[in-house]
Amino acid sequence: MALKVGDTAPDFKLNAATGENEAEFHLAAHRGKTVVILFYALDFTPV
Repeated sequence: MALKVGDTAPDFKLNAATGENEAEFHLAAHRGKTVVILFYALDFTPV
């Protein structure tokens, strides 16, 4: 599925971590708000 600038994002859910807390993020719970999602995989990658 390809999205273009200005398209509405499809609803999704994902695991989220804030400090020591883990939760599930649902995009639908934030409809009508500005949402920025940051993926930073290297933070959890063992070296």
